[in-house]
Amino acid sequence: MASSLSKVRTLRSLIRELRNAVPEHERVKHSPSFSFLMEQYRRNSLTDQQYCREAEEMAYMADTYATYLESSRKQQELYYQYHAAGERSIRETADMVGFKLPNDPK
Repeated sequence: MASSLSKVRTLRSLIRELRNAVPEHERVKHSPSFSFLMEQYRRNSLTDQQYCREAEEMAYMADTYATYLESSRKQQELYYQYHAAGERSIRETADMVGFKLPNDPK
């Protein structure tokens, strides 16, 4: 039972990451990635009497792909947060890395 719950959790995380990867004007249900994903999940669904290694491989690949999509999204967010800001002042740079500048009493 836990195995089927983990497969559902993986499928949901894949769909959530696909929503972020698909352009905003396009629906996830109409994307080729979603169609392929659902086809693979349906093809590898098992009953209690069946057992095959392909379903385990599919679950592993789905989990790996979900991790890849999530990591790619987070990397893109970090890139825009730190790289796209352009030139920073000394104080902004120190604040960003957690340093405090000494006070200059004049």
